Amino acid sequence: MSKQTEDTMYAVHQEVEKLGLRRQFDKQLKKMQTQSKWKWKGVGERWEYALHKIKKLYAQSNKRTKRKSRKNSTK
Repeated sequence: MSKQTEDTMYAVHQEVEKLGLRRQFDKQLKKMQTQSKWKWKGVGERWEYALHKIKKLYAQSNKRTKRKSRKNSTK
């Protein structure tokens, strides 16, 4: 494993822990194990993709909850 890969994995790990999305991250990696697209990709690439995927879903879910809370607060 190269130094760059280690740095990438460390950065991804720190961000996942900071956001508290460990369960979703692990779930995404497990899902990717069954997909042939990821069979020959490196660990760093897989981790980066999983991070971006869960952050995208996390951002969408936050938008939904903000909309709901705004609607409920006006009643």
